[in-house]
Amino acid sequence: MKINNIIINRYLYIIPLIFSQIIISQNNIKCEFCKKIITSKYIIDKNNKYHLDCYRNYIQLRCDYCNKTINGKYNIVKNNNYHTVCYKNNILEKCDICYLPIEGKYIADPWENIYHEKHLSQLPSCESCNRIISKGITNGGYEINQKRDICTLCWDYVVDEKSNIQSMYDDVITKLNNVGIIDIPKDIPIILVNTKNDLKRLSNGRHGNIHGLTKHEFEILGKEKVAQNFNIYILSHLHEINFKAVLAHELLHVYLFQNDIEVSSSYTEGFCNLGSQLMYSEDKSKISKQKLKGMYLNKDPVYGEGFLKMNDLLIDKGWSGVLNFLKIKSK
Repeated sequence: MKINNIIINRYLYIIPLIFSQIIISQNNIKCEFCKKIITSKYIIDKNNKYHLDCYRNYIQLRCDYCNKTINGKYNIVKNNNYHTVCYKNNILEKCDICYLPIEGKYIADPWENIYHEKHLSQLPSCESCNRIISKGITNGGYEINQKRDICTLCWDYVVDEKSNIQSMYDDVITKLNNVGIIDIPKDIPIILVNTKNDLKRLSNGRHGNIHGLTKHEFEILGKEKVAQNFNIYILSHLHEINFKAVLAHELLHVYLFQNDIEVSSSYTEGFCNLGSQLMYSEDKSKISKQKLKGMYLNKDPVYGEGFLKMNDLLIDKGWSGVLNFLKIKSK
């Protein structure tokens, strides 16, 4: 699920300054500013007459940045007036990647970084948080298997060792227990897989852009399943909140297998995505908020629309209602 950036187009309000008319003085003409008689050349501006010095020192438009008089084109921004150069170099926001002024289309990400649209095609994005990987935004990043990119800001939170998996496993099981998902084994092997291609091979190519997979093996004695065995495969180097979301999804697959619930792929994946939603909704990070947003906007007929249907049922009936619905549908 991609975290969406916003494309914005900035239009600069630039208008030409209309110069006032300079006229040779006539008798008994008073300056509108100082009220004294004008005895030499003067300027007419908006039907008012001024000494040249009065006009230039007190009336003529000035830049709100450098305070010098404005001649020619200038920018108006939030009722302030700027020389075009002053505005571009000192007021206009700068790109967080190349540090040059931003004009026209630019990207605003959920972390309040802004940058030129062109950088999207020039630099990789972090697969965890979707921030563009650069010195200015993420202080660089790391490349895995020449196909996966993770930013420095997320690197400290990636799951790449078995030593910290058990505590996250226990946390996910507890959260699932709290909503009525019980009797899930606490000792299922979690196997980290380095590439998405490895996951695809393990799934016999049945899945698309996946991050986890559950293998279920069993024997049948009479009409009963015996010697059930589960293995969960999860992509390595996922951010820990994404790891928990994937693990919750796969553990709900285990729940369905254990309870012999067989429903359509849309109901199956939609239900399992409720586990991911549970993990994200209980985490207050920006990554979780953006991942949740991506789940609601997902148009995939199985993972996206299936999730929305099951989520509507969850809102209406609660977790117990969802579980009863699946059991009825499976009969």
